[in-house]
This record gives sequence, C-alpha cells and structure tokens, in this order.
Amino acid sequence: MQIHYFGWSGIALQHDNTLIGFDLFGDAVSWDILKHGQTVLLCLTHGHPEHAGSIQAFLEAPEVRAYLTNIHLISSSEVINHINRYGILAPENTHPVRDRESIVIAGVKITAFTWVHMPLLPPNFREKLEYIFQVIIHPIDLIRIGTSALSLPMNAPQLGFHITYPDGKTVLNYSEGVHRLTNPKEVEQVAKSLPADIIFFAVEPDDVEAIPRWVEMLSPKDVYIYEAHRPWRDTFHLPFIDVDKYKHDLSERFQRMTFSALTKEGQVIVKD
Repeated sequence: MQIHYFGWSGIALQHDNTLIGFDLFGDAVSWDILKHGQTVLLCLTHGHPEHAGSIQAFLEAPEVRAYLTNIHLISSSEVINHINRYGILAPENTHPVRDRESIVIAGVKITAFTWVHMPLLPPNFREKLEYIFQVIIHPIDLIRIGTSALSLPMNAPQLGFHITYPDGKTVLNYSEGVHRLTNPKEVEQVAKSLPADIIFFAVEPDDVEAIPRWVEMLSPKDVYIYEAHRPWRDTFHLPFIDVDKYKHDLSERFQRMTFSALTKEGQVIVKD
C-alpha cells in the first residue's frame, strides 16, 4: 500500500489497483493521481470547504474526462448532490451512504459511520478570546473562507469510512472525529463493529490529552495522524501541534503500535 498525503485532510491510498481518496482538496491534488488505480473511490467525509471545496472542479478538469467511468463518489446524499449537480459523473458512479451503510465496489467494501466534529474553539475562556481576536484581525482571510463555504452543504452528516480490501486489509478513516469531546460509546461501537489494522485521524493542540484513550480503545496496528487545519492556524497565527513530536510521544506510550505523522504536501509512505 502507498499512502499519499496532500495536506489538510487529503489522503490517497493506492492498493490492489484501487485508489481511495479521502477529502482530496487543494492545489496539491493533481489529476496524475488517477493513474495509480484502475478503480478510483473518492470518499468525502463532510461538506466543509477544506474537505469538499475543490473536488467538483477537479472532476470537471479536461484531463480527468478519460477516467470518469472509473471514478466513484461516496459520501452523504447532501454532499453528492452538490458535487455532482451538473451530472459530471453517471448516476451509477455516485453512492450516497448513511450511518452503518455499506457498499462494495471492485471488491472493496466501504462502510460509513457518523462522528461529531472536533470543536474549533479551545476549551478555556481566555484562549477562546485570543482565538477569536486573531481571526477578527485577519478580515480578508476570514471573508475568503466564509465565502468559500456559502455554496457548500455545511450541515451535511459527518462520515467516517471503514475500508475492507479483498485481501483482508482494513483501514479506518476517522477524520476529525477524535477529540476531547468524542463520545466514548461512539468509539466503543466503532471499535467493536468496525475494527481496523490501519487508522487515520486528525489531531489539534487542545485534544492531545484525550487522544490516547481513543487510540487504546480502537487498538489498531498502525496509526497515521495529521493536523487538519494547520494552514488556517498559520494564517491566523493560532497555536499548532508538533505532529512529529506527538507521534513520538504516542509511540512511547503504545509500543505495540506503529505511529506515523503526515505533515507535508506530496508525502508518500509505502506500507507493506
């Protein structure tokens, strides 16, 4: 398996002639990735701009036309209806899914589950005020981000995806659902019904103390972590996490697991 990271929450998995793309967003995502799989499964977790904001333009690029029959879009009905509102993909290539609903495409089983988005504001009152202040003093960037969200299905369900490959390899993309306010019962249910060898999820500075609990409950073999909103944090001069150091800390705590940090656009990891 090859794991490609494109920044934000954009991850692509190349395995067994299938390319699975999660939340492919931004300029780092090139149509060249389509060459890596005979079947392409594009999974969108939710309708926020840095997850679903550029996939429509990507699908409508002239270079992608030759691949459209091999591309499948998997998400909530709200996100799919928005992305495919001009019919760029045939109906049989769009797959709306709901909580605990599964589909099988080219032998790959995809099961959706719902989660609750990580809180955007820090927990303490003073830190909240500092956060809000930093956002307000960058009005142009704030307006740009807000404008990009206006046409998107912001209230669409937030979905994670469990992948089972024909060879038995299992992957869980928990996206932005692992944080200090995550419901333990939700994680227990996911761990029991959707166990996985490989797990991907985002980390934010205020959630570092909570995450070990969820990692222990989910009990994967390999964990890949990334900071989903780092570009925005840099824009607004907000605190950020050293993902490489945090990966090391988790490795020391859970020595039976392997931890990797996804930190750079274009990063590729080869996993046996």
